[in-house]
Amino acid sequence: MVVSKLKGPGVLALDFDGVLCDGRAEYLESSWRVYTEIWEGSEVDLETLRPRFYQLRSVIETGWEMPLLLRSLQEGMTDASILENWSAVVTETLEQNGLTQQEMARLLDEKRDHWIETNPQDWLAHHQFYPGVIPRLQAILKEATTQVYIITTKEGRFARTLLAEQGIRFPSDHIMGKESQQPKRKTLTSLSQKHDQPWLWFVEDRLKTLLSVADSPELDAVRLFLAAWGYNTARSRQQAQDHQQIQLLSLQQFHQDFSHWC
Repeated sequence: MVVSKLKGPGVLALDFDGVLCDGRAEYLESSWRVYTEIWEGSEVDLETLRPRFYQLRSVIETGWEMPLLLRSLQEGMTDASILENWSAVVTETLEQNGLTQQEMARLLDEKRDHWIETNPQDWLAHHQFYPGVIPRLQAILKEATTQVYIITTKEGRFARTLLAEQGIRFPSDHIMGKESQQPKRKTLTSLSQKHDQPWLWFVEDRLKTLLSVADSPELDAVRLFLAAWGYNTARSRQQAQDHQQIQLLSLQQFHQDFSHWC
């Protein structure tokens, strides 16, 4: 796929968590609140588990899995087992505890909503935008030559609240969250059809998501970037570098003009 180094995207699709925002502190706190409701009486040393939870955030596909990661760590599972067998770990943990994906998602949203309602500033303080991403995003929006969309597995309203706190307000249909109930590749397909735009670029921190897009013939013209600063591993970054359709993007490159991305 050949993309001019002199031309930026007509449409820029950005993941939220792991690309714009580091929300791992919030993930851990929300996971703990869900955890204590499901596994009452089980003591968790959050500060001891925090570094491993942060490091293993890369295995999480959607937020409801996070309390299961905390449970796996508390149960003594090794990092290698979690990294290599996460899908099986999720299935087994749900079955062993009589839980469902829907119940986990509901509990997580309830805990977040309660936190936001009772102490919104504390919830906001548990998120940190990566250095320089807000000024860069503001500059792109101000130039108005690129349509910007947020595609996230987080509830769109949460992403919207966090961006608004930074003074950034997107049109309601430019933040596509968990409520869209479809894989990101389908959302990208809809965007490419809506804009009839060959210059569609997608920045994501999860390699598996990018590989899914790369395997979709209808999205062959989409330029794919793995955010090297996000929730991914050295192995994933190397795989991205070795893939013909995926480019590894550094945070320094993200700060710069689009001509420095390719």
